[in-house]
Amino acid sequence: MQPAHPLDAVTHPDPYPYYAALAQGRPLYRDAALDLWIAAHPDTIAAVLRHPAARVRPVAQPVPPGLCPGPAGDMFGRFVRMNDGASHARLKTLLAAFIQQQQQQQQQQQQQQQPALETPTWLPPAPQNAAGVDRYLYAAPVHAQAAFLGLPETVHADCATDIADFLSALPPNAGPDRTAAAHAAAERLQARLESHLAGPQAAPAMRTLSADAALAGIAPGVLAANLAGLLFQSCEAGAGLLGNALLMAGRRGACAQPTGDVARELIEDVLRHDPPLHNTRRFMAEAADIGGQRIEAGQTVLLVLAAAAAVQPGAGWTFGAHGHACPGSDLAIRHAANALMHLLHAGVDATALAARFRYRPLPNARVPQFDFLEDSNP
Repeated sequence: MQPAHPLDAVTHPDPYPYYAALAQGRPLYRDAALDLWIAAHPDTIAAVLRHPAARVRPVAQPVPPGLCPGPAGDMFGRFVRMNDGASHARLKTLLAAFIQQQQQQQQQQQQQQQPALETPTWLPPAPQNAAGVDRYLYAAPVHAQAAFLGLPETVHADCATDIADFLSALPPNAGPDRTAAAHAAAERLQARLESHLAGPQAAPAMRTLSADAALAGIAPGVLAANLAGLLFQSCEAGAGLLGNALLMAGRRGACAQPTGDVARELIEDVLRHDPPLHNTRRFMAEAADIGGQRIEAGQTVLLVLAAAAAVQPGAGWTFGAHGHACPGSDLAIRHAANALMHLLHAGVDATALAARFRYRPLPNARVPQFDFLEDSNP
């Protein structure tokens, strides 16, 4: 049975024939039941992404209401990923330059290390059961990103916990306990990253970023929030990328001791054939004519990135495109390959995991879950 609609497709066992048909047959249409415009063809998605009226957040709701007021809302509102316009472009340019410079510096350091370690030491401890694998999927991307930012290993686990608390408060039905935890987590993250920016341990690329941000009039607090934003962005997408790579490894009977090249090839195959991010949204600040359709101000467009990927599997749709394209795509691939190699080398049985799992009921990300009761609702 094919998915009922694009949101249903995220957790479908094999939604890709449906996605391909959607991209070719219904490139842009209105779904009244979902109260969404659906953009599924690469050209239509690109047209929406390029349109100046298409925003990453609703004009009247720049921050999820449940996070306001408080530190979590303040941090979310500073994320460059959640903003448009000149300030977004200026800060994103600086962050992209930092990521490139930091990658180059770390690669040079790794080449000088003898012997080079294939599996980084800063990854979380290897899990011992299905519940541990579920936790690892979300923690590993944050550990990797924290290490990339130069944060000491002693705080990587704290960063992962704080990002998990922050993430759990984003759904509209998150209760007051989750919201309070998110505010406390945001305060810790903000303080930790501000201290790191100003500390003597900051890498040369980080010091350059701080200096360039100051020249551009970007306050240290905004910059620190966006370093926390890099941790946040890595979490759910990274969990989906790593989890789906485990499934693919299990289905293919991958060896228990893969090389770095084999692990990277698996990750790249996942991006082409079972990507972790299926949807994103744009909110129309003004009416616009796109793809022969009139989309009114205040309406929402669901961009089905997985449908675009179904007809253009090598185009990198998982990492977005145009103004909000992710500048750290290669970094994300390398981090996921390292984590996959770590799990398999540690003896995690990918074949057994691929034999029993379900997908988390998420609207945009395709993240497998391995620890659950058979009769429980996802």
